[in-house]
Amino acid sequence: MTISSSLLGALVILGATTGTPTPYAETLVRRQATPALGKDSQDKYADWPAYEALPLNASHPFRAAWGVWGDKDELGGLNHITNQTILSAARSEVQIGKAINLNLLLDDPSPPFNPDRRGLSHSILPFSGYQDDQLVMNTQISTQYDGLRHFPYSDGGEQSSYRFYNDLLTFDELMSAAGVDGTTLGLQNDASYGIAGRGVLFDWASWAESTGLEYSAFSNRSIPVSELEQVAQWQGLNISQAFSEPGAFAIVRTGVTQQYRALSAPEQTQVPFRGDDYAFIGVETSEDTLRWVWDHKLALVGSDNPAFERIPFGNAAPSGPARSLHQVLLSGWGVHIVELLDLEMLAQVCAEQRRYTFFFTLQNLNVMGGVASPPNAMAIM
Repeated sequence: MTISSSLLGALVILGATTGTPTPYAETLVRRQATPALGKDSQDKYADWPAYEALPLNASHPFRAAWGVWGDKDELGGLNHITNQTILSAARSEVQIGKAINLNLLLDDPSPPFNPDRRGLSHSILPFSGYQDDQLVMNTQISTQYDGLRHFPYSDGGEQSSYRFYNDLLTFDELMSAAGVDGTTLGLQNDASYGIAGRGVLFDWASWAESTGLEYSAFSNRSIPVSELEQVAQWQGLNISQAFSEPGAFAIVRTGVTQQYRALSAPEQTQVPFRGDDYAFIGVETSEDTLRWVWDHKLALVGSDNPAFERIPFGNAAPSGPARSLHQVLLSGWGVHIVELLDLEMLAQVCAEQRRYTFFFTLQNLNVMGGVASPPNAMAIM
């Protein structure tokens, strides 16, 4: 087989940036070649903008960080992950060799918390001498990883106002047969890049219980950054030390899973159908939260509730259209959100070990142009 010089050059570049060629060579080469900041560049934070400096261009939406990693970048917060941050986390966090699953069953909760989403369909297919099984599912019905095609900036939900990360995609392009080139801002970028590093648990639910704070996980109560800092102090966690290197993952246990499992089966069935009372506890939608995520250079955020932020969404913008954390994190910064994590065993082991940091890995589905995925997330202590 003859390989053209241009293709050979692409594979050489790919080997230099990712170590192993993949079927998405051209996409990945373009992604790595265009950003102004290299994956392991020592100077990537030399001109890191302060939160107050965002957006970098007045024509960009509220607090957008478009262009920080290059005008064509499709990785966003994952750029914080480097070979060094992964090695450092593995060396410091893997101490007892215990691996902890962080994923709910694919049909849990049932019915899904969002009544607009159908539950899992699982069928076993018998053949001569063997069996297969088939899954049909919405990727946002259980533990879920939000990709950068999931939640754009928008003005009141108007599709004509949609603006995705780095302004690389329009709604019409996403919904067309090709979707620009069929790959832009798709999940294949994340799956090929690799997601691993230091996870940091903020066990807000246990802290609340220890202080006698009564709350309902099925209310619109907000968890401000000030409470997360109190949680860290209660845990004996030094936040500055935990986030001393970029590329960490902040995980918040709100108590949704715990309180949901305590409900009777009929009560669980009613959770998605509460009408005007539909709400879930979550992290506060505010500039304080956004500044906290930005300053700590987090690769992604996650929680055991359905949205990381509280539902109904709040508004972080002091003026103009309402802006949720979803809008700014996903389409402003490319910081992914992992929702409905199963944090019960992790919280127990962290309490036993008196250590709330761990090695975190996530492998989303390798779907070209994908929007969201079960995360296949794991903590290793």
